[in-house]
Amino acid sequence: MKKLLNAKNFVIKDNALIEARYRLNIQESNVILWLLNQIKPTDEDFKTHKMDIVEFAAMVGLDVNSQYSKLYLVTEGLMRRILKIKISEEETLQVAWLSSARYHHKKGYVSLEFSPSLKPYLLQLKEQFTKIDLIDTLNLKSIYSRRVFELLLQYLSIGKREMSVGQLREFCGLEAEEYKLYGHLKSRVIDQAKQEINAKTEYEVHYDEVKNSRKVENLKWTIKKKSHFEKFQSEKENIIKKEFRSENQMIDRLMGYGFSKNQAKKMIEFHGNETVSNAIKSVDIQVSRGNPEHPEAMMRAAIKEGYKPDVYKKKNPE
Repeated sequence: MKKLLNAKNFVIKDNALIEARYRLNIQESNVILWLLNQIKPTDEDFKTHKMDIVEFAAMVGLDVNSQYSKLYLVTEGLMRRILKIKISEEETLQVAWLSSARYHHKKGYVSLEFSPSLKPYLLQLKEQFTKIDLIDTLNLKSIYSRRVFELLLQYLSIGKREMSVGQLREFCGLEAEEYKLYGHLKSRVIDQAKQEINAKTEYEVHYDEVKNSRKVENLKWTIKKKSHFEKFQSEKENIIKKEFRSENQMIDRLMGYGFSKNQAKKMIEFHGNETVSNAIKSVDIQVSRGNPEHPEAMMRAAIKEGYKPDVYKKKNPE
């Protein structure tokens, strides 16, 4: 993905777009980041941007193999993904990310274009915009980490931002039934975002919980740029290299449970390293005890539902 980017290391969004309500997966997020990277400060209108099909497939972690059905799903998803942008108290804009995706099969490239209604939020921005570090964002493997990161970068000059738990859920595009319990939201969205941002970016973030009785209602975040950045860059490279080795190990383990290499990669990209790692450990424990009749099905459930190995370690085998 990084080799496909232009020289500039940041993208710019209008603050209203930062605070839009929407949801993407990692594949779709990578496509949007690539498109944002193509915009030049002098652009007065959106242009159609061409990408080689093989490069496009690599960017979203798919193997093209002369069949485009899976690539179609990514671009079709972006044409269905609706952003809700609050223009004023009286007006809200609903708009899709892409207006079109045209596949030129014989020429081997795909043409992508932003929806025209997004022009005021991406072109010729003079005020109320946020710069987003592109490389730091791409290092984040959780889509929720990416959302929290840009929401906090919007308030970098102030150094703090308070949001309600409900607002955070809306910013991340979570449905009512997803992470319904605050404890699940905290472990799988909030803490994961904090840990990943601190480990993989040049920024340090923390949060405090604001409670009403025993219920957590608000989160008070702080964000600052780290000092001794050169030292941190070296540390970040080591973290990324370790994570890459860990991803390869997880891919091998998932393939051992009957998944293809592409399926394994997609699971890790969509759900994140921590969730998949915990799921593998949980299912390994169950398999060692002879519990599941269908290990592959259990692995799917473990990843989807966020199984934690500590729960199974405490249980004695029957």
